[in-house]
Amino acid sequence: MGSRATTYFRGVGGVAVIVMLWVSSTHAQTTGTVRGIVADRNGQPVPGATVSLEALATGGALYETSTDGSGHFEQTGLTPGQYSATADKDVIGGQVFRVLVHPGGSVDVRFVLEPGRTPATWLRAARSSEARVAAFEAGVRASRAGNLEDAIAQFQAVLRLMPACVDCHFNIGVSYGQLGRFEEAEGAFRDALRIRSDYAAAYYGLADIYSRQHRTEEAAAARGEANRIAVSSLAADRARAQDTLDRGIAFLNSDNLEDAVRLFREALETDATLVEPYYWLGLAYEAVGDLDAATRTLSRYLSAAPDGLHGDEARRRLAANNR
Repeated sequence: MGSRATTYFRGVGGVAVIVMLWVSSTHAQTTGTVRGIVADRNGQPVPGATVSLEALATGGALYETSTDGSGHFEQTGLTPGQYSATADKDVIGGQVFRVLVHPGGSVDVRFVLEPGRTPATWLRAARSSEARVAAFEAGVRASRAGNLEDAIAQFQAVLRLMPACVDCHFNIGVSYGQLGRFEEAEGAFRDALRIRSDYAAAYYGLADIYSRQHRTEEAAAARGEANRIAVSSLAADRARAQDTLDRGIAFLNSDNLEDAVRLFREALETDATLVEPYYWLGLAYEAVGDLDAATRTLSRYLSAAPDGLHGDEARRRLAANNR
């Protein structure tokens, strides 16, 4: 049987995003495992990356491992609970997630490292970071409640501890914009862009405040830049997902079913608009004898692409599975 583990990280504007990751459980075990892959922005594996896991419980243990030649890592013997999972490699970049380890569970994590981008760095688990975690979360709560001055103060407190918090600058810009303090809002969005030049949300923020000031040409330019970045990011995700799918098909053809299933799932996580992985995932599930899962994924493929390249074969397999 399987269950699901939850990975937390920060998205645009500092809002917590939840990603559900598949967990396979073995009741005989009392410890858990975190495994996965570290890749670069082009989907290529990153060997020799350092992966650290620190328990968030008081006095929690710290574990470190590194990726092998194919970019994979695995850390076993983890006491159940929440961990901060960090991957770093020289100038390539770093990424931080929070993961929940269940007894006997295995959490799969995919890190994507990009130069100059270290999302969610305030989620590192060292006790010294607890103040900035608390301040950031207090800022989010204040912003949602409409207490904008308090929200600004909280995000500024995080910046004193971590000046490169790009989402803090963005949230400050949003709050200033809601207060009608456009010059300060513009400054905050520009500060975010100085840290990360491809931060589309900051350009959208600029476009909003420019429009409200009737600075039409500047608003159009900012919105155009935001759209360009967003389209470029989507194209990169699509290319990475297609490459992952191709590698999964190669694994399936060589009867490496475990890696095939893993890569087909990764392709779907990387680009949710890509439907072809559902067909191949259905074939992989058939090969391992999980006909229920095969039926679900093949049906998902047909519902999204009834006239797709594999439509006839998917219908044939579904009919055979349901006999």
